[in-house]
Amino acid sequence: MIQRLSFIVYFALCVAMTAPVYADGTQAQQAVSASSSLSSKQDPVEMTADNLEYDEKSGVVTAFGNVEIVQAGRILRAETVIYKVNEDRVFAQGNVVLNEVSGDTYFAEQVELKDKMKDGFVTGVRGMLADGSRFTAKNAEKVADLKVIMRQASYTACDACTENPDKAPLWQLKANKVTHHKDQQRISYQNATFELAGTPVLYTPYFSHVDGTVKRKSGVLIPSFGFDSELGGFYQQEYYWDIAPEKDATIGVAAFTNEAPLVLGEYRQRFDNAQITLNGGATFSERTDRDGDVEREVADEARGHLFVEGLWDINDKWRAGTDLALVTDDQYLRQYDLSNEDVLENEVYVERFSNRHYSTGRIINFTDLRVSERADDQPNVLPELYTKFLGDPNGVLGGRWSVEASALGLQREGNDQDVIRGSTALGWERRLVSDTGLITTLDVLARGDAYRVSDQNMLAAEDTPDGRALRGFARANLETSYPLQKQFAQGQMVLEPVASITAGTNLNDNDDIPNEDSQDVFLDSTNLFNANRFPGNDLIEDESHVTYGLRSGYYADNGHQGEIFLGQSYRLTDADNPFPDGSGLSEQDSDVVGRVDLRFGAPLQLGYGFQLANDNLSSRRHEVDMTSTLGRFTFGTRYFYADALQGTDLDERREQIRNFARVQIDDEWAIFGSSQYDLARETEGLRRFGYGVEYEGQCANFSLSASRRLINESTGDSGTQILLRVGLKNLGEFETSSITLGAGNSDDDNNDDDLDVMR
Repeated sequence: MIQRLSFIVYFALCVAMTAPVYADGTQAQQAVSASSSLSSKQDPVEMTADNLEYDEKSGVVTAFGNVEIVQAGRILRAETVIYKVNEDRVFAQGNVVLNEVSGDTYFAEQVELKDKMKDGFVTGVRGMLADGSRFTAKNAEKVADLKVIMRQASYTACDACTENPDKAPLWQLKANKVTHHKDQQRISYQNATFELAGTPVLYTPYFSHVDGTVKRKSGVLIPSFGFDSELGGFYQQEYYWDIAPEKDATIGVAAFTNEAPLVLGEYRQRFDNAQITLNGGATFSERTDRDGDVEREVADEARGHLFVEGLWDINDKWRAGTDLALVTDDQYLRQYDLSNEDVLENEVYVERFSNRHYSTGRIINFTDLRVSERADDQPNVLPELYTKFLGDPNGVLGGRWSVEASALGLQREGNDQDVIRGSTALGWERRLVSDTGLITTLDVLARGDAYRVSDQNMLAAEDTPDGRALRGFARANLETSYPLQKQFAQGQMVLEPVASITAGTNLNDNDDIPNEDSQDVFLDSTNLFNANRFPGNDLIEDESHVTYGLRSGYYADNGHQGEIFLGQSYRLTDADNPFPDGSGLSEQDSDVVGRVDLRFGAPLQLGYGFQLANDNLSSRRHEVDMTSTLGRFTFGTRYFYADALQGTDLDERREQIRNFARVQIDDEWAIFGSSQYDLARETEGLRRFGYGVEYEGQCANFSLSASRRLINESTGDSGTQILLRVGLKNLGEFETSSITLGAGNSDDDNNDDDLDVMR
């Protein structure tokens, strides 16, 4: 019976062995002993096999059966191995497997290797790289750790089919010569053909891509192309430049048949404690503008954009940053599918963080890109200063103190209203929990504001002719709740009545204060118990009111749950109500607001929020958000209804419904669709819809979607868009960009964010 033997030799081994190695292994131990004195000078070769033979005259070791050689971190396995000790050369054949230090594995019919198995020739090779991608080749040459040169070879990042190994992968590249440049982490091809499911679809004389072991590498990116009804056919090509580990750049151009090219570029750099990103583009083209209700064509002109993002971590407490977004005209970004933002912000800021304290200062400029009658002249914030200090919990009278201070300067062009505001506030809050479970929170506030207004307009009060106003305000708010819990066999129920009373000084309708940041007033379950239901700082809810409500919920042990909230507020006096009509707070009894949330895992998640008129419980606002997954089918609905808000630019009823659905056909293929419909009488009609198909595989992904937007053409965002994405692992992702096939017109001036298509 043949025994398992071990044999260790060294690269510099030039001494003769005392005896041949026999199957009983006796003399093999002498060989180990004879060469051990050289272990400190050379990398050893450890060989194991079912049978070893050594010829001392020629210095050749022959191994048979389950041979394994370990040298310099590499492992070679084969049925038969001939190792020439003096030449450090290995010949192996029969189920040869070579494991590299990098994690790459090569399978071959036979190999000839030398110099610690770094160099040599391989016949009938199959390679498996560390990231899972695969090679096949008729023969290959290893050149140290620098590269592997393969002839009549193929490459793919797809896994082999276990049921049918001979089946062609989803995609592969075949070439006369394939070189894996390990030192450059790149794979290059000569006379290459791209095959899809075994069918040749594309030929190129030369091609190169990263090998999957590096995330960034200089090179030409995958191009995009398509058609636009206004710009014509287009082709976009970009080059990525890996300048250094801390900086890179992307430079490209989009060429059009109907317009001049669009030049694009991005630069990114990191410093020891800072970073900056520059993104820009430039072209010369025409556009569609809007003057009132009339659209007009603007002749060719220079157009472009520049986005800048910077952050500087000054030290462990201070940081500064900037976010700049500059654009030549309102339509440019949407026309070229660069952004769908309605309002761009240009901001320079500095912040300080220290324990619980926070301070900031910033300067902001707004650029309104909305081409509608509601697009107001946005003021410049020059500047805004804010600081807040928080005391330790239980530090003063068992509670926590707070101090806030702020200064704000708003400036508009021309003779429009300018405002300077300074504010300070002192607060204290304490939370108490009684032995019976009653939870009470008490907070008090004292606040002072100073205003200076110039070029007053309708935003300011009419009775401040000198443009100056002072305001002092004090308030106390007490909120208490009593949560009750009942345990059942498969869950628990919680019932929590909650009430609060707020008492504040009388501000006489805030008549002396301009209203810049407190115009968008609404009431719902999230802000019902706020002591001040006005957003911003300009308007304050004064005098006294009480708020009451009920929270309840059932929480099952299996994760299912349902929650309900219902509440209302009541002003203790009916005079001098500061809230506008339609806000839900303009009457002594506020509207009734509520929220219902149901979660039954993936099968159903439902959220329903509502606002009902106090006098007749008629609908003021409804919001429904529902998603459900039944097997491979996922769908959802978002419904929104709101009454008009008098005194604001939302003076018409709003009602919309959005739907989406997705069907997972199998583990890889899915189809999806979505729609948005305006139900309001004044603007009723379909606003947006989209649909598409998607494939997500192990080595590739694909999606094709189409959507249509029915918005004014002057927004630059109207028409039908088709988006094609093809991603191949390690080769990159191909994307057509948004292709506008046609423009649609509607009377809708809204320019909402894109409807999310669930993919």
